[in-house]
Amino acid sequence: MMRYGHYIFDFDNTLVDSRMGYEEAFIVAFKEYGIPYDPALYNEYVRTPLNLMFSKYYPDSGSRYREFASLITDTYKSTSLNGVGLFPDAERCIERLLEDGRSLGIVSNSYMEQITEIMERIGITDKFASVVGRDRVAFAKPDPEPVLLCLKEMGASRRDSVMVGDSINDVLAGKGAGLSTVLINRYGEDISCDDCDTRIGSLDEL
Repeated sequence: MMRYGHYIFDFDNTLVDSRMGYEEAFIVAFKEYGIPYDPALYNEYVRTPLNLMFSKYYPDSGSRYREFASLITDTYKSTSLNGVGLFPDAERCIERLLEDGRSLGIVSNSYMEQITEIMERIGITDKFASVVGRDRVAFAKPDPEPVLLCLKEMGASRRDSVMVGDSINDVLAGKGAGLSTVLINRYGEDISCDDCDTRIGSLDEL
């Protein structure tokens, strides 16, 4: 696989296993709004922007979206550290890339407060040159804006950078910013992605 000078990663479900906290937040919010929660659809839930999720499962009351989003956010804040940790392959990948002199960044649709709290807890804060959360930009992934901000803060060129994530939104954001893209598919899902340059099943493959 081609080597790059700069690696930009999605956060949740790419570097960090945060399923427990997110799942608790979804369960609480779905129950409040009478939406059936299906554990088999967890990956779909976590990859779908909240406004699109709400309009899909609660189409007749868009006016209540802000309440729904706040309930998920507030619940996640209180549960985000439950069982959270780096995936083993992510820990190995980070260390190997840093040993090789590569620069690392994070672009996430989570909020900065949540990201930094998790990073501090698992001891990876000093390993990343830039961290861009949802509240640092006007438009979140799949818009390229957060990727472009991360590139700027890293002092990185598009040609020597790659975006790595587990969703189509990561790929579209990376492509929109002019980067090569890698889709990680940890669970062997049937993910349609004609735009990604490379598919991997583990970050060890980087």
